[in-house]
Amino acid sequence: MNFTGEAVLDSLKKPAGEAEDKTQKKSLWSDLMVRFASGIVLAAAAFAVTWWGGVAFALFFGAVTILIYREWLSMVGEAPAQTPALTGYIVIIGSLFCFYFTDWQAGLAIPAFGAGYLFFARCSYRTARWCGLGILYAAAFGGAIFLLRQDPDYGLQAILVLFALVWGTDVSAYFVGKYVGGPKLWRRVSPKKTWSGSIGGLVLGTGFSAFVAVLLGIVPDMRLIALLGGLSVLSQVGDLAESQMKRMFDVKDSGTLIPGHGGVMDRVDGLLFAVVAAALIGVALGDVHSVATGFLIQ
Repeated sequence: MNFTGEAVLDSLKKPAGEAEDKTQKKSLWSDLMVRFASGIVLAAAAFAVTWWGGVAFALFFGAVTILIYREWLSMVGEAPAQTPALTGYIVIIGSLFCFYFTDWQAGLAIPAFGAGYLFFARCSYRTARWCGLGILYAAAFGGAIFLLRQDPDYGLQAILVLFALVWGTDVSAYFVGKYVGGPKLWRRVSPKKTWSGSIGGLVLGTGFSAFVAVLLGIVPDMRLIALLGGLSVLSQVGDLAESQMKRMFDVKDSGTLIPGHGGVMDRVDGLLFAVVAAALIGVALGDVHSVATGFLIQ
């Protein structure tokens, strides 16, 4: 038997290393369970208010829109009660009221004027222009999701299909990337994301959203499949864009509101890009009063 000092040290290190590995695995499992539980609660709440529509939907996603702007302010380092912050809150709430009461012209104009004010009239503020961009970012989400849900024919279906697309893309990309691995998608911005995960998210997310569309009575044609695929890619772009912004301002998460997930922006970055693009497509192919129909059917 070897009783040298080196051998004794090795024998002591091995159990400690094994214990450390077990602790790390237990921590990872606990984090995953927290993320899963939080995700289920959020998904259930979003589904419920989308199903009900009306005031419940407006209040829920109005609050999400306000929280997006609040976290944006925190990320760029703006104080919560200074002129840029207060201007943004007033402007976004005003815009949401206009969209809720179907005055879409005013709903678009108010954020544009508010952002313009911060871009030019308050340019002496260090973060004023970033706050102006935050107004446009948050208001675009609120206005787009309100317009889609207000379509009397396909509003519910459009939102549920977009939920399925973005969440399906996100979950599929996570697990495919984790178990397949391979080259990194954009190492400098998001070191954990891989090309395999991105492609897996695109294929599986698009397929899952098409399946949900069928369950909702919509037969997906090639045009819709192509649109869903493009929006899946765009949702991943939204995720990367927020990651890049967090790196610019040296923050890990946009907030701490959601256990295991970070902030609201961390959860809706991909959804925001997909919803805004779907609304623009719906307006282009339909009209402003039937945005969801233009997106899903025409």
